[in-house]
Amino acid sequence: MNPVTRRRVLASAVSAIMVSAISAPALSVPGTALTVEDRIAIAEAIAGIGLYADLRDWNRVKSYFAASVTTDYTSLFGGKVATSDRDALVAQWQGLLPGFEATQHLITNITVEGAGNDAVARSHVRATHWIGSRFWTVGGSYLHRLVRTPEGWRVNAIAIHRLYEEGDRAILAAAADRVKAAE
Repeated sequence: MNPVTRRRVLASAVSAIMVSAISAPALSVPGTALTVEDRIAIAEAIAGIGLYADLRDWNRVKSYFAASVTTDYTSLFGGKVATSDRDALVAQWQGLLPGFEATQHLITNITVEGAGNDAVARSHVRATHWIGSRFWTVGGSYLHRLVRTPEGWRVNAIAIHRLYEEGDRAILAAAADRVKAAE
């Protein structure tokens, strides 16, 4: 990596951390502290979304979401923060991810904070998408907000803060075209 690129990556990382710290302060929710079991269930939900999306197990992916989910992909794609029901969100993913020959969402360094029925999880993500020898990788940090439901912990908001990209972003349109052609 050349020095200019390295500086841009570092500047992006520092910027994302600052934005994350400002836009999502630590929860100070009165109530019962999270148990070890809560923390494990939350981490499994965060990791499970990426794993089961990569495996195309859409029912399992849906099981980790609350009925309504807010997504913030603005640092990656621009646009606006959106709220939709879980079925519509997963349908969006189904309209894109199967168009890749493979995807891999590596989600690491999950930290959890919260109390009572609300939690926030932060993590790193490196998501790579392939069609043949073409690929697009995005690295960033995730912020997931979760709520305790009778069924367990469910994600009701996701935000990604892009730190870097590698490869060919145009592969996204090619994947969507492949899904449409297969219908």
